[in-house]
Amino acid sequence: MKKSGKSSLFLMELMIALLIFAVCACVCASIIANAWVDIRESRDMGNAVIIAQNEAELIKGGLSKENKTVYFDDKLSETAQENAVYSAVFTIGEADEGVTEYLVEVFRLSDDKLIYTVDSAFYSS
Repeated sequence: MKKSGKSSLFLMELMIALLIFAVCACVCASIIANAWVDIRESRDMGNAVIIAQNEAELIKGGLSKENKTVYFDDKLSETAQENAVYSAVFTIGEADEGVTEYLVEVFRLSDDKLIYTVDSAFYSS
């Protein structure tokens, strides 16, 4: 009455199947984690572009003429520093023969990472 041979084979097959499922679960978890990071980076890049372009237009329009730092929340509204998600630093160069240079840098405050930069100039008569 040797039945242990068949039951040990079944147990081995079950362990191999569980191992395969565990490896697949690890791969899927890694893919999901990488996708979450990519989504965050993409969202932050899009928001930074919007902030930088809006502020660059204000500078070109003459509505902003001083160097400053402005803080924005996750809805891209200006806010106080303690509620901010992004900061935008504006550096406006001296006019040289009617040419004004400016630099707009947008940072993510959670890790103080530079996300986007606009470095440009315009002519004003």
